[in-house]
Amino acid sequence: MSGEELKVTIRYGDLEAEFSGSPEAVYRQVVSFLEKAIPEYSLAKKISFSMDLKDLLEVFGDYFAYDEREGVFFKKSLSDLRSVSDAILFLALRRHLEYRLGRVESPAISSAEFESSLQAKKKTILNNLTKLVQSELLKRLDRGDYAITPLGIKHLADKFAAREA
Repeated sequence: MSGEELKVTIRYGDLEAEFSGSPEAVYRQVVSFLEKAIPEYSLAKKISFSMDLKDLLEVFGDYFAYDEREGVFFKKSLSDLRSVSDAILFLALRRHLEYRLGRVESPAISSAEFESSLQAKKKTILNNLTKLVQSELLKRLDRGDYAITPLGIKHLADKFAAREA
């Protein structure tokens, strides 16, 4: 029996592992893998947050619309929002949607774009940008650009998503 090799492939969700070698070595590798990876994978799945493009468009369908010529636009005025921070996050989310739809090359939005889109003083916008970055709802990129984070998307979804009765 020498020279024979045992090969095992394990598939669990999108997790996959292959083991080969002597039966004893493969047994140890498989048991070690199962003891370590599966509980971690299961826990990670329970706490993961991910919204694909379809989810984003469904959740925020009351706030955004799409036109082939215009791209993503707001159905409601940003001035209807109670806070400048929320308006900033919605502008960053719109850019994120445009990026995901292939309409722009980057999900980044500049502070100048916030200033031109919002009816608020420059200092108010900059103060809110700082707070949003500190709260990790936005991330600051190169040259004063910003992008919404997954936490920022979740924050908006939790606060503004249409509630089903």
